[in-house]
Amino acid sequence: MKDLIETLADDLQPAPPRRPVLTVLAPMAAAALIPLGIVVFVFGLRTDMESAVMLPHFWIKFGVMALIAALAAPALLHLSRPGGKPGNGLLAAGLLAAALVLAGLVNLVLTSDGARIDALLGHSWSSCLWKVGLLSAPLFVASVIGLRRMAPTRPRAAGLAAGLVAGGGAAAIYSLGCAETSLTFLASWYLLAVLVVAGTGALLGPRLLRW
Repeated sequence: MKDLIETLADDLQPAPPRRPVLTVLAPMAAAALIPLGIVVFVFGLRTDMESAVMLPHFWIKFGVMALIAALAAPALLHLSRPGGKPGNGLLAAGLLAAALVLAGLVNLVLTSDGARIDALLGHSWSSCLWKVGLLSAPLFVASVIGLRRMAPTRPRAAGLAAGLVAGGGAAAIYSLGCAETSLTFLASWYLLAVLVVAGTGALLGPRLLRW
């Protein structure tokens, strides 16, 4: 028996190391083509895109959502490894979200009384939630597939980070077809949609990433 065990042990080969960027983030980047295609061919891009890209609110809306995803991405990479810790990525994304909420409140206070409802609700508040959620699904699924190959040991935190990256990325893509200009709208419905995706990731993480 001892000889058999030694023979089997001699044939063991170390598992090839996996790089989190290629295993987790690269599939998410490829999956982003799906929500991009949905926005372009199903929801439709902004009809005033040529003039919109010259205005600051277009880039603020796109940039803040993309930055939330970018700040959470390092945390996702760290958490994808066994024993990995989130570092400062989740904290930075949280601080940015808090700053956005504060800016949205200030904007609402400075808006005239008669325009505050429009600043808060716009004309697409309800569709913003479900569309960002829908667009985030391919990104989140890709992240789960990658994370399962990396075997994280903090599945809830990893799910939260994956949700932030997926939600922020999806919201940035959605902004290409959204004509809302209010900073308060961005701080409420866009951010709420991202937080719902992140919360869903945290809830599902222990189940989906169990190994």
